Amino acid sequence: MDFTGSDPQSPGPINYYINPNLARMFFGIYMITVADPQILWNDGFYPLVDVKIPDKSFWKPEFPAALNARNHGVGRIFDLFGGLLGQKTPDLLNAAGFSSSPHFMYSGHYSDGDREGEWFQLYSIGFGGIPGRPIGDGPDGHSLWPSFVNIPCEYLESYYPLRIERWETVPDTGGAGLHRGGNGVDVAYRFLEPGTIAIHDDRWLTYPWGVNGGDPGARGRKWIERADGTVEVLPSKVHDVAVARGDVLHFVTWGGGGWGDPLARDPELVALEVRRGLVSPEGARRYGVVVSPDGELDVDATASLRERLRGERPAELPVFNMGPPLEEIIANCEAETGLPAPKPPVPA
Repeated sequence: MDFTGSDPQSPGPINYYINPNLARMFFGIYMITVADPQILWNDGFYPLVDVKIPDKSFWKPEFPAALNARNHGVGRIFDLFGGLLGQKTPDLLNAAGFSSSPHFMYSGHYSDGDREGEWFQLYSIGFGGIPGRPIGDGPDGHSLWPSFVNIPCEYLESYYPLRIERWETVPDTGGAGLHRGGNGVDVAYRFLEPGTIAIHDDRWLTYPWGVNGGDPGARGRKWIERADGTVEVLPSKVHDVAVARGDVLHFVTWGGGGWGDPLARDPELVALEVRRGLVSPEGARRYGVVVSPDGELDVDATASLRERLRGERPAELPVFNMGPPLEEIIANCEAETGLPAPKPPVPA
């Protein structure tokens, strides 16, 4: 595994100093799991895997580089392995997905009542769309890590000065495919006390790729609806943002990429997901499926639409669909996201 060509180390606190044995472990466990799940996990593969990581890179920064947001880095390793190791065996290929565990912090002091002056601090983790896989759809609003669970709304509202006004999947944020990518979620926090917030998230600019003809997943978004009626768009990584009583933060996570040809997905399943609010009637057309606003399938219109879409696309679907080229993403960044375009990294 050669990480040559990775971005140079960042001046900001996002670098991830990866241990080569961690990369070997992920590689070995993945291959055992997909090649022969009957084999017990073991360390026999370590000496068989060479790992090359260049100095002064994102993965091997030099002091005094700041380290942080390490789940973003290690999560991308999962994406890379899922895309790399399946290229010779397409049935093992995975799309990219919610390769992170974003952090959300809210803190301050109670301003009145029995707890006036008392400090509060919330640390919470968000979830998004797991990628479409050879075995089926990616779960909606799910953790990348198997042992992580969401904090119940009732707990948050009982122990912190906030209200959860929305906690729901966002339709169409999962990439279309034979196996749909999981949807991201929109969690809306209404703050009941003034304080400050911080967010450590990712995937606000580029898209989680789809594979074997599947479409990319949607990007994440963050914004505050201020109590005075104004709206403030936030970057995916931000600290010390002041919030007032009555402000609402929308924490929208990204979706997973789709796996396989969307036109091969069962139209009845697509119609069911429209009725469940996971796919919109407009989004159903990405699968070549025509449904009414209430999710009733139009069989004849679906057959006609699929025939037309097949005739308009290449005969051979791409192995990877990463969305628009990076140059186009950068050019359209501010218009599409409300945030200025980032500058490409420059080696020191």
